[in-house]
Amino acid sequence: MSLLQELNGPLKLHVAERSDGFEATELELTLSEALRILPDRREVYAGQLLGEGQAVVAKRFLSHPKQARDWRREWEGLVKLEALNLSAPTPLCVAEEAEGDAVWVMMSRIDGAVSVQDAFRDGDGDEHAELAEQLAELVDAAHRAGVRQGDQHVDNWAWDGARLYLLDAGSIEFSKHALHEKARLLDLAGICVTLAPAAERAFRGAIDAVYLIDDVELKGRLLYDLEGVIVSLQAERTRRYFKKTRRNCTEFVATQTDTYRSMCLRTADSELIDALLADPEAFMDEGERVKSGNTCTVQRFTRGRQSYILKRYNKKSLTDRVRKMFADSRALTSWSSAWVLEMAFIPTARAVAVYEDTSQRLPGLRYLLMEEIDGQLLPDYIEACGTALARIEAVADAFAQIWESLGRLRAAHGDLKATNLIVGSDGRLYLFDLDAFRFGLKPAAFERGREKDLRRFMKNWSDQPELLELFETKVREVNQ
Repeated sequence: MSLLQELNGPLKLHVAERSDGFEATELELTLSEALRILPDRREVYAGQLLGEGQAVVAKRFLSHPKQARDWRREWEGLVKLEALNLSAPTPLCVAEEAEGDAVWVMMSRIDGAVSVQDAFRDGDGDEHAELAEQLAELVDAAHRAGVRQGDQHVDNWAWDGARLYLLDAGSIEFSKHALHEKARLLDLAGICVTLAPAAERAFRGAIDAVYLIDDVELKGRLLYDLEGVIVSLQAERTRRYFKKTRRNCTEFVATQTDTYRSMCLRTADSELIDALLADPEAFMDEGERVKSGNTCTVQRFTRGRQSYILKRYNKKSLTDRVRKMFADSRALTSWSSAWVLEMAFIPTARAVAVYEDTSQRLPGLRYLLMEEIDGQLLPDYIEACGTALARIEAVADAFAQIWESLGRLRAAHGDLKATNLIVGSDGRLYLFDLDAFRFGLKPAAFERGREKDLRRFMKNWSDQPELLELFETKVREVNQ
């Protein structure tokens, strides 16, 4: 539970350290939004300092063996960024709770700020170009000052519509001299893997234009080596995130009882989750049956304005259950794979929860809850397009982008037939049915899986030579 749910009024704090120009010694803080929760470690809130009239981002560092190290890194990082004149939130103060052991680091809140990813997604072409250029310029300035992020992700950067800011000062690494070549390369690759494909292309173009303008030779070497390092970092990042989908964290809630274990999206409808955990089978009598099979049963139902798909993985034979007693269930694999795809900017059905019956020694029923994708299966969509060649080419481009992203993950879908792709009402192409999905494959397994996936997908168009040629051409373009 976040502090936001516990407080009945302003939180009283005593200032322990402060920046020049910040005069208050006692504070009253009101919280308006929980921005990030890392259980038992730290919490991040948007709030207001009463009396000061100051909108803040307030990081609360909880009692923990590394508490002092963590809050001091955050505070000193903000102070150093300000001293280096790098664009970042203004440090205000460090404060302690009147009752409790938590330590707070306060910084100014950037009005109207969104993540770089959201800015690229929502902005127009001109804003994309400006944002990419500012990102490359800020990275260039940081590298010259000996500054790099220790853990790159999209939330490390904020955009207010005109200016870009460095965030998460506690994870920033500082050195006395400009970064050496390897550190520059790792940081540039780290930024690239956190950006969606279109944003990454814009950023790479900006690197070429404004980064290291006084050392073209070094920049050329960096750009030459960049792709290989991106693939390596993507593999490492994916493995870490896969593990994150199995534990309590800011995004997910893990539950373990005597009769079941589950993982749920933290922001999911709490009433829906409570009902699912109480009796998942009850949902199989609600709504509409989509599929009844020996392997799985699929049900569609609605809550409010949202439609959901509940996939029940049926019990298999005794021999099969014994053989897979210690293996990950297909439901859990699909849950984690869905989030890995989202991290890699591959559209898929949003996984909401996974439930595993553990009431007996052998594996019981498993359930995977997902948001339904509103759209048409790819073959149906293409047929409905008729002679609208521009729409068909757009969806072929979208498939090529998915194919390229799967390659970076060193992933194989396992059953890449056209009916496992949906063109959403938002125009995006979604990949689903992740029961056989694998990533981080070794070279030989990756090549086999990749070849099988491509052969299975192209088989869909074997009697439509023009479509077959179009998809083959698009795939060749991204494979170059």
